[in-house]
Amino acid sequence: MTTDTGHSLRTDVPHKMGGKDEAPQPVEHLLAAYLGCTQATALYVGRMMSLRVESMEYDVTAFRDERGALELPIDAVPSVPARLQRISGTVAVEFKAGIEVTEGQLQILAEQTETRCPVANMIRASGCDIDVNWTVKKVSRPED
Repeated sequence: MTTDTGHSLRTDVPHKMGGKDEAPQPVEHLLAAYLGCTQATALYVGRMMSLRVESMEYDVTAFRDERGALELPIDAVPSVPARLQRISGTVAVEFKAGIEVTEGQLQILAEQTETRCPVANMIRASGCDIDVNWTVKKVSRPED
């Protein structure tokens, strides 16, 4: 598919689901959308808080019970929902050199980012739990 902005997106599914496994699954695009939206929102929230976010590194995993998509017989409603059930992990935020961030500021950044991120809101509304711990990334910089 080509988006309105001219970018191409491809999706596929694994062989066991009848695909060729040549592109990310739709749910992988959903996770990428969550991470990208969270990053864009954090940059905005950080700027409004006078915190200059330099980078964000994510280490997240998602869990879903595949029976929701694959359970047979195909004419019966699956016993579990076909959605992500949990996203968990960490995000390490690096701030511009010289900016000291308190635990309270980091908490506000995390809360306001998750509250204002449309993709996170849609994922939560689906019933998926999001449990991502925010930390400050410690960067060793050469001393002058």
